[in-house]
Amino acid sequence: MNKRFILLLMSLLIGTGFLFAEKSFDNALRLASDDIAEKCEINDIIVINDFTAPSEQMTIYIREQLGDLIYAKEGLIKIVTRDKIAQQFTEHERYFQNSGSVDEKTVLSVAKKLGAKLVVFGSFEELNNMYMLRVRMLSVETDSYIFRKTYEFARSSKTEQLLGRSNVYYKASAGFEIELNKNSLDYLAPGGAICFDYALSRKFTVGGKFFVSYDYYENKTKMYVAEAVGGIRVYLVSPSGEPVTGFFVEGHGGVSLVFLKNDCDFSENYGGGFGFRFGLRGVYLEPVVRIGYPYMFGAGITAGFRF
Repeated sequence: MNKRFILLLMSLLIGTGFLFAEKSFDNALRLASDDIAEKCEINDIIVINDFTAPSEQMTIYIREQLGDLIYAKEGLIKIVTRDKIAQQFTEHERYFQNSGSVDEKTVLSVAKKLGAKLVVFGSFEELNNMYMLRVRMLSVETDSYIFRKTYEFARSSKTEQLLGRSNVYYKASAGFEIELNKNSLDYLAPGGAICFDYALSRKFTVGGKFFVSYDYYENKTKMYVAEAVGGIRVYLVSPSGEPVTGFFVEGHGGVSLVFLKNDCDFSENYGGGFGFRFGLRGVYLEPVVRIGYPYMFGAGITAGFRF
């Protein structure tokens, strides 16, 4: 049963990493550039207009990154520079451009003056806990859409930084863990723990756990164990980009009290572990595995609240 549980847990961690990797912001831009390039012919001239986004940094990044990715397609597609586009706007149009309110008709008119065949524009939007990049392409000649597509992707450190939110995150959490461990003479012991931690930075947390477990399978010699441990955790990879989430490793130490028959033995407690924290607004869920002394190993799931 132990091996099956650990294999299932590892499969979940690896599968989740791939799922988030496939839905990254940069991958969405890469897919969009591929789709745009497929609609273009050799030596086509295109205009990449500003994308509507919550921050100017995000708008600039989308425009420049799309331009770089499209141009990298063997350099066969010509992209009108931002300065060239700005020169074509009247003073009145520049005012609306800066406010993000330039209409399609105006952009098409400017593109026609510059000899462009296609215009690319769109928007960056937030929906629930995901983001969407809406990409539109207009034909200057026919004044009609030739391409419309929406790309969904998860949050990342890059998106949050470009949106100006990188310093806002949950720093404290508290929860309860259900675990199976080797605090047993012959089999496994079920147990639980109260957990808490506090983030010192985006990747490092300190915290503590208080475990209790019971040797359920031993009928003749009952054994109860209480463990108080403190530790430090390092988050190595966060597919969503959110601070203090994702794959982590940790080290911990403390004391164990073992109650066997009428005796109470004191023991040092030390070891390490790894797991994956899923965060959704003010709650979290994390499968975790630990290895150490004297419990040998344990595997469980923690759920709780973030503050």
